[in-house]
Amino acid sequence: MSSIVEFPTADREDKLHAEAFCDLEREISDLESMGKIAAHLMVSADDGTNRELVFAVLHLSEMLTAFKANYYAAWHGEKQQGAS
Repeated sequence: MSSIVEFPTADREDKLHAEAFCDLEREISDLESMGKIAAHLMVSADDGTNRELVFAVLHLSEMLTAFKANYYAAWHGEKQQGAS
């Protein structure tokens, strides 16, 4: 009885990473859209009593928009690996 462990080859690993990267596209777009909706609702409902909450929601929306932009930049090879 032989138990041979197959290690992923570079090509196989690259393919898995590429598929995982592509699979994130819809979720990233949905997440950014929900952030924009939350920010819009927050601004509409703001009565000035909780500035920290307003800041947190609006900043999160900005961060999600930047995250999506970075995702697409990486997709198109416009962002260097390791850069934030």
